[in-house]
Amino acid sequence: MFIIQHFPFSYLCTRFQNKNMDPESLFAGLSYIELIGYAGSLIIAISMLMTSILKMRWFILVGNITFIVYGSFIGAYPIIVLNAFNLAVNAWFIWQAYKLQGNYAVLSAHLNAPMLDRFLVYYINDIQKYFPSFRSFDNEDVVFLIVKGTAVISVTGFSPNKDGSYNVVLDYVARTHRNLKPGKLLFERENVFERLNTDALYARSYHKKHSRYLRKMKFDATGHDDVFVLRNRAC
Repeated sequence: MFIIQHFPFSYLCTRFQNKNMDPESLFAGLSYIELIGYAGSLIIAISMLMTSILKMRWFILVGNITFIVYGSFIGAYPIIVLNAFNLAVNAWFIWQAYKLQGNYAVLSAHLNAPMLDRFLVYYINDIQKYFPSFRSFDNEDVVFLIVKGTAVISVTGFSPNKDGSYNVVLDYVARTHRNLKPGKLLFERENVFERLNTDALYARSYHKKHSRYLRKMKFDATGHDDVFVLRNRAC
């Protein structure tokens, strides 16, 4: 739901063509009303880059508010009405998304489950950005699916070690649902330690974003080879 508004972009284009212009003076001469309009355009443009539907709707909502303010200043009632309508629609979808936050479930998965196989095949290219060594699960691995409603949004697999600990061989959330909720559900609320009958989980990070995610999940750095550990603090 992207609304393209009309602004005097030729003004900025003309300034960009002036190679001798100081960057700080690019927006010189623009009124604060015009700046509000350009800010709204920028926010909507950024929303188009969001892979998370919820984040996208939040950005669009802020953009709608910005356009309503802009339209009020210039007396453009069609802009106000259109963005007020879009604001209401986005607010409703955001409310529905948070209302359904509790509609998650963690399910054990058989390694030959068609649903699991379909998920891995569909997302394999993105999976290997964060888990480059992952190809498939081994027979002794334990796999959990996180579903929202009836849709699989996350797959996490654990491989047992001889000392009773487990390695996290895959912890992937679909792009459209990528936030901290699935991880917190599995590692905090569902007590994965009890499910696996273990006291320690190890995870290797191949990506800075994944390292940040592990820290937010309360994994601690072990100090070597980008390996993190999460211990059962209930023991």
